[in-house]
Amino acid sequence: MNRIHSTALDLNLLKLFDAVMETRSVSRAAMLLGLSQSAVSHGLARLREAVGDPLFIRSGGRMEPTARAQRLAEPMRDALVLAASALSPDAAQPFDPAAGRRVFTIGAGDYAAAVLLGGFVAEVAAAGWDIGIAVLPVDRHSAPAMLDAGQIDLALGLLPQRRRWHEGRVLYEEVQACVFDGARLGIAAPIALEQFCALPQIVPSLHGDFTSWVEEELDRLGQRRRVVMATAHFLSIPMLLKQVPAVATLPRRLCMACANTAALTVSPLPFPPRRFEISMLWHRRDSNAAAQIWLRDRIAAQNSPAAG
Repeated sequence: MNRIHSTALDLNLLKLFDAVMETRSVSRAAMLLGLSQSAVSHGLARLREAVGDPLFIRSGGRMEPTARAQRLAEPMRDALVLAASALSPDAAQPFDPAAGRRVFTIGAGDYAAAVLLGGFVAEVAAAGWDIGIAVLPVDRHSAPAMLDAGQIDLALGLLPQRRRWHEGRVLYEEVQACVFDGARLGIAAPIALEQFCALPQIVPSLHGDFTSWVEEELDRLGQRRRVVMATAHFLSIPMLLKQVPAVATLPRRLCMACANTAALTVSPLPFPPRRFEISMLWHRRDSNAAAQIWLRDRIAAQNSPAAG
C-alpha cells in the first residue's frame, strides 16, 4: 500500500502533535486548535497507536515528550510548514504591490516602529500603493508566540530568541549613545563622564527597572548615576528631555531620530557602549510567500548597515 494514502496517516494528527509539543498541555493544545479536550485526547491516543510510543508522559502537570517525540518534533513541524507554504495564495504568483489592497501586520516595539518602519512607510506613501501597515506592540518574549499564532507577519527589533521553525535576518548592528537637550543644559557633545554622572537620568525599561548594563560600566569606573525615571514608553523620553534637565542612554539610531525631531544633542557615551543586533523574524511557513519576501526585502533595503 502507498504509505502516503494509508488510513493511518491523518495530517490532522500532525497538527495535534505539534500543538501538544508546543504547549506541553492537552487542554492548552485543545484551545490552540479550537477542539475539545476529549478530541485532543482521542487524537493523541490514535497517534500513540500509530507510532507505537507513548509520545508524551504526564509529569507535574505537564505533558513531557518522550525521546521518540523529541525526534519526531522537527520533521513534523517541517511537514506542516511545507504544507502551509504550498497552500498559501502568495506561493503561486509574484507579488505586485500595485495590484490591489494588501495589509501587512508587523510586530514592533517603540524603537523598531520609530526607526525601522519610517523609510518603508514613506516608500509606500510615495508610490501610491494601496498597502496598509498595521503595527502591533511586541518584545523579544511575545514575538515568537505571535508569529506562531499568525497574529503578525513579521517581527522587528532586538530578537535573540528564535524557535526552530522561525527564520531571521540581521539588518544591522546597533550601538548605545547618549541624548540630551544641549541648549537647555549648556553642554555639547561629546559629553564628559563627570557631566554624565552628575546629571539626572531617564532610562528606557520595559519592566520599570532603574538599573541596566550602564551600572556595570560605571561600577568598573568607580562612578554611579542618579536615575529619576524609568519608562517603558521609549518615545516619551525625547519629549521629557525638553522639560527635564536630564540625559538618557538610547540606541544610536533612535537618538538620531529624536535629535532630528526634538532638536536634541546626540553624543557618544563616555565609556564603552554595548552593541547588539537588530533583526527581522518570521515564521518558516512564510519563507517562500511572494508578498512576505517583498515585505522583508523592502524593509531590509530601507535599513541597510551603511544608513547608520
